[in-house]
Amino acid sequence: MFAPPLAHLGHWYVSLPVFMGPVLLLVIALKLQTWREHRFGPDHSGKHSTVTTTRHQSGKATITLTGPLDYHATLDLEVELAKIAHDTHEIVLDLRQLTAADEQAAWNLCNAIGRARYNNHITALIKSEPTMRALRTICADEGIDLIDQAVVDSPP
Repeated sequence: MFAPPLAHLGHWYVSLPVFMGPVLLLVIALKLQTWREHRFGPDHSGKHSTVTTTRHQSGKATITLTGPLDYHATLDLEVELAKIAHDTHEIVLDLRQLTAADEQAAWNLCNAIGRARYNNHITALIKSEPTMRALRTICADEGIDLIDQAVVDSPP
């Protein structure tokens, strides 16, 4: 009669939950977070930044940044720029809904725009507020043209 080898059951029976437990909890937490994002949609409370892309019939694309400009927003912007870089050559970057931009985030944004400018024409729209002073200064130093919201909104 065949008996399964159970001599080493005590070794892995105890250590498996100890070592796999945290991994299993992490996987469950990530799945739960993904499920909540799909169910409730992106956060528009203004506490977290969101990046949305709209593609137009004319071949133009608009990327809108909402909320504070932080490291995650610039990473999301780079991903979106990489996605649409092959499909379109004219991109409008709408920064008018940004609520805050510190100096480091402004440098990251300018670097992302600079990398995408080689094959694409990028137009950046920004609002006239003192909170955007660092972003305006750094973009001017990097040679990135920003179009003021007051100019865009003014009647012809």
